[in-house]
Amino acid sequence: MWQSVPSTKPQTDEQSEKYFNFQIRGWTNFDPIDKTLAKVAEGIEQGGGFLTRIEVLSVENDIAAISDEEAEEFFANIIAAKRLVRNIHELPKKLIEEIRSALKAEEEVVPKKPVALSDSSAMSHGSRAKPWP
Repeated sequence: MWQSVPSTKPQTDEQSEKYFNFQIRGWTNFDPIDKTLAKVAEGIEQGGGFLTRIEVLSVENDIAAISDEEAEEFFANIIAAKRLVRNIHELPKKLIEEIRSALKAEEEVVPKKPVALSDSSAMSHGSRAKPWP
């Protein structure tokens, strides 16, 4: 006799992820405004500063609940890329070649976009702050 067995299908990235909106505060003995986040972290690790607060402002269980359109699009693109990587073998060969070609062209032409930091106190006074990223 046939029996129905509950699916043990793993949760998708969309179902298992939580999304954290956070803020980091700290002090450095160097100007971080034109540095990438990685360079600022490196400077702090080498004794050039310290963090005073990491604050979680909100937590969302669903991408659609993220109020920042840029963040929502970023995470949606990451999930789509992960899904594509997981299922690449199911795609038509022509599309796989187009993806390879696009990745190769991107790699050759566009360097990675560095993360720019912003100075929130300077933003309110209209000075040299840059929005992140």
